[in-house]
Amino acid sequence: METCEDCGFAWETVPERDVGPRVTVAATAMADALRTAPADVVGRRPSPERWSALEYAAHARDVMLVLRDRLVAGLVEDHPSFTPLYRDERIALGLYRADTADAVAPEVEAAAAMFVRLLGAIDPASLGRTVAFGFPDPTTRTLRWMGQQVVHETEHHLGDVVEVLGLVGGI
Repeated sequence: METCEDCGFAWETVPERDVGPRVTVAATAMADALRTAPADVVGRRPSPERWSALEYAAHARDVMLVLRDRLVAGLVEDHPSFTPLYRDERIALGLYRADTADAVAPEVEAAAAMFVRLLGAIDPASLGRTVAFGFPDPTTRTLRWMGQQVVHETEHHLGDVVEVLGLVGGI
């Protein structure tokens, strides 16, 4: 069974009916953490190699939006492949520099709502369609797995947000 080395998440353990509720709960908790953390610490990194709570939340937002579009491509195209998300490059290029907790918190919730609504509109029989997914290593994934991946991303990075805020004095 595939599991995340860092958090122990196991994709196969998430039934389709749980994807939407779990994404919504994690996104709401992430947004609430941003809203309640002191403004002067939400963007602070605990170390140069560790992202800030704001960067983790912005990344989670972007993953939800990108995977939402990839679901559509997976429905329309036979076994599509995708350009990378460029997660590290988004940070290195300063693309989150203008983000604030006041902006990102509602965007995380909106991205989750949009993802969940689109996933819910997909015929369950189509969730077995495959795509060429490049992260962490190139492999074939199903649309079902992509829904599970969004659960992983939101729950894992909610943990990062809470941990980082604790490290920098935000909670």
